[in-house]
Amino acid sequence: GGQKSTAHPRGFRTCSSLSPLLASPSLSPKKESNLFKMDQQAVNKQIKQMVEFIKQEANEKAHEILIKAEEEFNIEKLRLVEQEKVKVKSEYETKHKQIEIKRRIAFSNEVNANRLKVLTSRDEVLTSVKAVVANELGKIGEPSNAAYKDLMLKLTVQGLYQMMEPAVVVRVRQSDSSIANAIIKDAAAQYKSGTGKEVTITVDKEYLPKKDDTVNPCYGGVKLFTPDFMTAIDNSLNGRLDVVLAQKLPDIKIALFGRSATRRHID
Repeated sequence: GGQKSTAHPRGFRTCSSLSPLLASPSLSPKKESNLFKMDQQAVNKQIKQMVEFIKQEANEKAHEILIKAEEEFNIEKLRLVEQEKVKVKSEYETKHKQIEIKRRIAFSNEVNANRLKVLTSRDEVLTSVKAVVANELGKIGEPSNAAYKDLMLKLTVQGLYQMMEPAVVVRVRQSDSSIANAIIKDAAAQYKSGTGKEVTITVDKEYLPKKDDTVNPCYGGVKLFTPDFMTAIDNSLNGRLDVVLAQKLPDIKIALFGRSATRRHID
């Protein structure tokens, strides 16, 4: 009732029904060699594909890095260019401001220099005008001038009214001492008539400068002092000229130079 077993040449016993399954067909050496070659080619192909893939990945990565580096370079270059533009513009504006300041200073200096020249010229004109008037006063103040004695009397009386002192010292030029001694009585009388007060007038032993004095020439007139010489009234022709010039200087300037178009006030 069982299958018949067969003896293996080496003593193993196998079932005859399993022998077709257990017995593997054997390959010839030539077929084994071809199979090895096919497996090796497949491996090499896969390796080659992997290498190509890695190279492609590397190239793509390198390309990305190159693009990114170029973008960063362009951004940095643009930043530096803009920074230099701002720096150059700032330097230009600074130099432009410096040049403008120098130009304004130079213009202001030139205007001031021209204004000073104008003022100097005007002062020279005013000085010459004063010299002309002083020369005319010198003619009036000649002791030989008949009207000069009356002028001395009026200047003395006017000084007495300004002093309002009981005793007064009168100082005149040496050339006018005789005229002064001749008028002091009339001057005291006019003063008493006008004020009701007595006054004692004395001619000073010191004299005013001469007409031809090189430092401070006097063109005539009188100076009045209190006896202690603490108070003085200058009624010399020089003093009267200075007063008139100070009062009439604005009118004289307008007459000589015209009215300024920009000045609102006249000094």
